Amino acid sequence: TDELYGHDGLWLGPRGRDYGVMLPDPKPYQHANLYPDPNSTYWFAIMEMPEGSVLKLRGRFPHGRYMQFALYRSDPLGGFTATGEAFIDHEIEPDPGSENPFIPGANRLTESREYTIRIANVDAPADPGDREPNTLYAGTGAKIQVVYRVYLPDPGCDGDAGVGLPSYTATLADGTELSAEQVREQFNRPLLQGVAPGMKVEDWLALCNAPDNDPALQPETTPARNPPVLERYFNNKWNLIGVFKSPEDRAKFPSHAETGFGGDPATLFMIGFVNRSFGPVLVVRGKMPEYPDTYRGEDGKGLATMTDWQSRYWSVIMSEAPPSGMGADALSDMQVPLDADRNYTIVVCRPEDRPANATDENGVAWMDWGTRGEGLDDERSRTDFGLILFRFMYNNPDWAQSPERIAESGDHGPILPAAVLHRQGSLRGGKGLR
Repeated sequence: TDELYGHDGLWLGPRGRDYGVMLPDPKPYQHANLYPDPNSTYWFAIMEMPEGSVLKLRGRFPHGRYMQFALYRSDPLGGFTATGEAFIDHEIEPDPGSENPFIPGANRLTESREYTIRIANVDAPADPGDREPNTLYAGTGAKIQVVYRVYLPDPGCDGDAGVGLPSYTATLADGTELSAEQVREQFNRPLLQGVAPGMKVEDWLALCNAPDNDPALQPETTPARNPPVLERYFNNKWNLIGVFKSPEDRAKFPSHAETGFGGDPATLFMIGFVNRSFGPVLVVRGKMPEYPDTYRGEDGKGLATMTDWQSRYWSVIMSEAPPSGMGADALSDMQVPLDADRNYTIVVCRPEDRPANATDENGVAWMDWGTRGEGLDDERSRTDFGLILFRFMYNNPDWAQSPERIAESGDHGPILPAAVLHRQGSLRGGKGLR
C-alpha cells in the first residue's frame, strides 16, 4: 500500500497503526499516534482552496467494511478540528450506471462502483434542503484538511481496498478548469512534520501529580480506579483531565463539546483507564452489536450482499497514554468469538499471565496488554498503565442500546461492557478462566 498510493503530491499517506511501525523508513506523519485501529488506512490532503473554487474527487467505492471523507479546519493550536462536513460511504450517490455497494441489500462485489463528490469553497446553505448532491462545504478563509478513511479491506485487497485513491480536478470561481497538476500547484499545502500527539509528556505528568486530584486516586495508578470505569468519550477536558478529579470537581467540567484528536466524526469511543497493580488480568464481558461481516464470504471474495447493522464496525484497542497514543494490541468485531446471544468475553493481559483457556476455541478472546505501559520516553513512565478504548463506528439510529444514547457525562447507559481486574488464579464466572 505504501508503494502504491500517497505519492502524487496531494494525498499524504498511507497512515495507520502498522505503517509507522513496520515500514523501514516511515515518514513523520505515518506514525499513527492517535489511538489507531490496526484495520484502518487513511490518507489526508491539506490545502487552501481559492474562494469559490470546487474540487472534484472521482473514485470507486472500496471493497471493504467502511469508507469516509471528512473535512477539518485549521485551529489556533496548529491542529485541525472537524467541521461536521463528512460523507459516509452509503450516503454518496453513485455515478449513473453504477451501484453503491454499501447500501443494505446491494451487491458488494459489483464492478460498477464509481462515484464523484465535490468539495466547495463556500459556506454550507442555511437550509439543508438547499445542499447540492454529493457536495461537502469547506467554508472560506481557512486551511482545510480532507481525510479519506478505509476500514477492513476484503481478502486479497491492499490498504485502499483494491480501488486506488480518488483522482481530482478543480474548477475556479470564474469557470477555469484545473488539471490535477494545477490543483497541486495552487491548492496544496503539504504537511512536512509529523502529526502532533494527543498531549505533551510534561502536561500528562502534571495531570498525574496535580495537588487537586481526587484523594481516592493513588499516584502509582492514577487515573485508574478499581473496579475499572468505562465511559463515553465526550471531549478531552472531560475524559482526559476531569478523570483525575473528584466527582464533585469533575461535574463542573463541560461534557457536551465534541472535540478530540481529529477523529472520525461518525465514530463514538468509550474509554477506560486501567492498571495492572489492581490485578494483572483484565476481563471484559459484553454483548456485540450486529455488524455486516464483510470480510467473510464465498470463494474468498468477501460478503456478496451488504447487510444492515447496529454498529457498522466495532473494535477494542489496548493503548498507551495520550502523549504516545500508540496501540499495544487490538481486536475487530469479527475476531471476537460470540455465544448464541452474541455475548463475548475478552481477556487482556501479558502473555505470561494469560489463563490457559483464554482462547478462541474456548470462546474467549485474548489481547496483549503490552510492556510499555504509558509508553513515555521518560524514566517516570509507568509500565503497569493501560488505556482501553472501544470504537463504535457509525451506529444505527434505531439501535436501542446504541452508545449514542449515553447523552450525559456520568450516565453509563445500558451498553457498557463490564470490566474487572483479577489477581492471577482468581478468575471465575461463565465458563471460568484458569
